[in-house]
Amino acid sequence: MRTEEKEQWRSESVHKMLMVLLPYLHSLFELLSMSLVSPALRNAIRDQTVLWTKVVVDPPLSSRLTDDILWDFTSRSAGKLNTLILRKCSRVTSKGLWRVVDANPLIKKLIVTGCTELVPEGIIACVETLTKNNQKLEALHINGVPGFTKDHLSALSTYLPQEGAIDLEVCPKCDQVRMIPPCSRESCKREGRNERECRGCWYCVPRCMECAVCLGPDTDVEEVGCGGDVLCLDCCQTLPKCRFCNKPYCTGHSSLRQDKTTTDTAMFACQSCDYRTGANASDPIVLD
Repeated sequence: MRTEEKEQWRSESVHKMLMVLLPYLHSLFELLSMSLVSPALRNAIRDQTVLWTKVVVDPPLSSRLTDDILWDFTSRSAGKLNTLILRKCSRVTSKGLWRVVDANPLIKKLIVTGCTELVPEGIIACVETLTKNNQKLEALHINGVPGFTKDHLSALSTYLPQEGAIDLEVCPKCDQVRMIPPCSRESCKREGRNERECRGCWYCVPRCMECAVCLGPDTDVEEVGCGGDVLCLDCCQTLPKCRFCNKPYCTGHSSLRQDKTTTDTAMFACQSCDYRTGANASDPIVLD
């Protein structure tokens, strides 16, 4: 086989293997990254409707997503979109979201957490559209969308009566509409959902920032390096820690670690130590 033929065969083989991987990509970032490999792959990703039945937008793309861009990507599903997950998409409006929902009535999972330009009335309009003609919306996550009241939550509950379908509830301790996480403590799991003593929002019940287990007055905890939150000892032992102050970083704030110059997760400086020492995460530690 000549060199040119070998190169062509190798290129075709790689392309076929990448095509097999496409259905396993989970986010818009992954799809867009893969589309840069070759023009042929880019066209294949654009034209395969099945790849666009689930659209997931996470940071860092979240801040760049607009109504028009969202419409462009979701239109590729040809009305077969069933899962739409938008996290911290601060430029997506209720009007833009409803346009997508109206064109995709088969959506069963709608997650718009942290999308601060959305309003409760817009979310209710979207849910009303998705529950017409016996269509069933199975999950609605709206934590971080501002302005929700008990009246809004009551209106949503008429369309989504199943328990746990909406991630917001009325906290039994402060009577505010907030997210109430499930507790991972075994003794709390054995109690009924509404009977457990630790049932309450993050503001009312101290919890581990990583696993959400409730933290009683006698529970040993460890302060995290990424804010004023705390971790249970089990989570503290498994998470990477700042090389200077030895405080752990929770998974939710891992993007704030000052470790841009190294791939070693054990080599990072928390924001406080990085500011105080001016150290680079890859600099050697010098002992006095």
